[in-house]
Amino acid sequence: MSIQFKIADQVLKMPKVDSDAEDIIAKYSSFLAAMSSDRYEFQRAAVAAALRFLLSPKYVDLETLARENFHASPKIAQRHDNCDAFLNRMPLRKVKSASLDLATGTGKSFVMYSIAAIALAEGIAERVLVLCPSLTIEEELIEKFQMLAGNAELVGIMKDLDAKVVIPAIGTGRDTVHTKMICIENIHAVYENTGSSIRDSFRGAGERSLVLNDEAHHLFSGGGGDPKKWMEFLQDPEFGFDKIINVTGTPYTDDDYFCDVIFRFGLKDAIERGVVKKPDYKIEDTLKKQSWEKTYSFHQHNVNEYGNQVKPISIVVTQEIATCVEVYRELIDFLIEKEGISKAEAEAKAIWVTSSVPTTGNTGDRVKAAYGPRNDKDSAEKRRKENLETLKRVDVPGNSVEWIVSVSMLTEGWDVKNVFQVVPHESRAFSSKLLISQVLGRGLRVPPNMDEQPTLLINNHEAWSEPIRRILREVLEVEDRLTWGFDERRKSYAFPIFNLQYEVKQTSVEVKRERASDPEVTFLRQARSTTHYSTFKDTGTLTASIADKELLELEDAVTALRLFLKLKDEKIAAKWTKTKIRDYIVEALKKAGQDTTFLSRENYLRMQQAFGPLFRELDVEHPRLSQVADSLVSVDLSATPRQSFSENLLKEHGTLYTVEGDDKSFTGEEKVLWDRYQKLHGMWKEYETDASEDAQAIGPRLQVVSSDKFKTPWNAHFVTYEPERQFTDLLFANAAFFDSIVKIPNVGVYSFPYSYKPAGKGKSHVTNDRFNPDFFLKVAGKNNVIVVEIKSVGDDQPRNRAKCRDGLKHFEDLNQAIAAAGEPWRYHFLFLSPEDYSHFFDTVKTGNYDTWRSSLMQELLSKQG
Repeated sequence: MSIQFKIADQVLKMPKVDSDAEDIIAKYSSFLAAMSSDRYEFQRAAVAAALRFLLSPKYVDLETLARENFHASPKIAQRHDNCDAFLNRMPLRKVKSASLDLATGTGKSFVMYSIAAIALAEGIAERVLVLCPSLTIEEELIEKFQMLAGNAELVGIMKDLDAKVVIPAIGTGRDTVHTKMICIENIHAVYENTGSSIRDSFRGAGERSLVLNDEAHHLFSGGGGDPKKWMEFLQDPEFGFDKIINVTGTPYTDDDYFCDVIFRFGLKDAIERGVVKKPDYKIEDTLKKQSWEKTYSFHQHNVNEYGNQVKPISIVVTQEIATCVEVYRELIDFLIEKEGISKAEAEAKAIWVTSSVPTTGNTGDRVKAAYGPRNDKDSAEKRRKENLETLKRVDVPGNSVEWIVSVSMLTEGWDVKNVFQVVPHESRAFSSKLLISQVLGRGLRVPPNMDEQPTLLINNHEAWSEPIRRILREVLEVEDRLTWGFDERRKSYAFPIFNLQYEVKQTSVEVKRERASDPEVTFLRQARSTTHYSTFKDTGTLTASIADKELLELEDAVTALRLFLKLKDEKIAAKWTKTKIRDYIVEALKKAGQDTTFLSRENYLRMQQAFGPLFRELDVEHPRLSQVADSLVSVDLSATPRQSFSENLLKEHGTLYTVEGDDKSFTGEEKVLWDRYQKLHGMWKEYETDASEDAQAIGPRLQVVSSDKFKTPWNAHFVTYEPERQFTDLLFANAAFFDSIVKIPNVGVYSFPYSYKPAGKGKSHVTNDRFNPDFFLKVAGKNNVIVVEIKSVGDDQPRNRAKCRDGLKHFEDLNQAIAAAGEPWRYHFLFLSPEDYSHFFDTVKTGNYDTWRSSLMQELLSKQG
């Protein structure tokens, strides 16, 4: 199996099999040619891919296309446990939804406009909704779309083609969205529904509409608001959206590439084509520390190199807002001294850019101390808004700004092309594929009329050069990975593993014959302000008192609850007068020992929920469904899908165990990477802290185990996080107690259902999920299997309480089914945390594991209910 997964291999292939669709695409070739020059031919290809998918009668939804690719492409199948696991990573698989991967700086706006315009012209949709994650992006899209809609050449082509819509209207959700219109709206306006006509305009019209999601990584990954709300809007049956195209230059979810990409023109393609600047990052430096002098000298180098064509700009990237403003202040002080200029002149050369300004706590104090008010009417928020306006004009001739200090995640919405130096102020600013793609994307845009492909200097600290090289390499091309799974040489350590097949069945029917009486509520602790604690490495613990701005004064809460009841049921509201509500709240607050003059937002919602049972319909049957064990099934360890892990994961919190002296743990192309890791391990063992950064990161993550103790059917044993590593060390040290040690993959091999009530949810809200235990351990000389789930000390969250409860029930039922089948095996289920490890191995030694309960299990079981 290859050690490398090329990103290009993960793109879904779509053959040109539908002649009608291809005819329509060809029909608009002149329009696309006018939109994109030959250098940008990839834009036409991206539009064609989107139209091909939207028009295809074969691919009725994303799932159809994805299934076809999974079974046709081994490269895709290698990355996933099975087809269902692959599909589960696509929340919009039931509709025609797919993603386009277009590197930042390659003209995503032109692609989106082309898709929208052709969809309206051809009647694929009656109206188009373009959603984006911020107001800044909305404003820029409106400007670009209006420019394109008014382009005389494009209008003339559409007339010649007898388009159903020649000139699409461009508007926002602040206006009623009519047919023949492209509506551009930031998703937050949709959430808030304040002054927006989106819901009214698209209610019931989803099947006749097309949705384009710009910067769509926010939809799946977060970072620009709440991705769950964005997804819920798209999936809301009130609208019924069934045609969705996502566009992004950073298609990553937790460092994993999107599974629904149908077209890719990535950074590597853009760089090779000369469409964006060529990045050049630092690999060696005689000055071993970051300094403004060094950064300034690189800036001057760019001025000398490109200053006769454009005004070069340098961007300094930080991780958080307060640091951003503090670094800006350092830069201003440096420029004053370096150039011998006044404070006002220095501030005219630099701006800081953030999405918001904290006003409370330590971060608020840091911002206030650093931004430097110009007068008594100035404020950090006022300056922030001014800087955002200035940002729009930094490329304009005559503008004085040469330096921008920005928070790493504030990247979309910029259209600055004059950036020639990016300075990651701290390694965390470049700590993921998403961040490095976003930040580089801003700097890689090419100014118009440049004679040659310019260079973008990545002025990183030398110590970060290897991580940046690695992440950049992964973003551009491939990911280094190793795999683990069944090893035929070790088949003697495989043993029968049994599970239960579950089916959803109706187990009872509930009928309410009479209404609930008075509500029952227990109020939580509430306070008008709360002291929060922040601990810093050198400063220690700092405190800040935060006022609760969401609380309701008692009379406001009473009025709101009275209105709530009237809207729900007039008869119930008639019985619950304001006086009765007020007395009830005050009495409940007194009982809880809380201030009776107000209600916190959380307690107000608890009060609303307490009235819920009063609204239930009478004499209506409510079936109760449960997951019921249906049959006994066996798990074939030899058929377990290969599992893989990236070098990133290994370095950050992984540990890899292999057999001492075994040169066949990894074979084929994987051996090249494994040999490199072995060399790094040797360097770390010999030089320790003097070894290279890569050796120090990889070396301690590799562990060897003697062959008599490595009792697993896998070629290697890989675990993540410290509790699992500690347990594994002790497992191999106590290997004599076991005939076999099996680390179960996280998904796809062994699981069973469990249900839990998430913290803070109402009584009726139950979440169903699947539980995948960590270890299956066959006790030496016995047909007993100990199933172990590893958690941190004190991890008693509701999920784990439910897993413990339902896990015990599952294995009790499993043992009964095994006995009924005449099999000799018996399973014992345990939750363990590090504080229990020593007791666990003592218990295995004495054979008392069938009745023993760890301290964590006792804690979890005591909190059931």
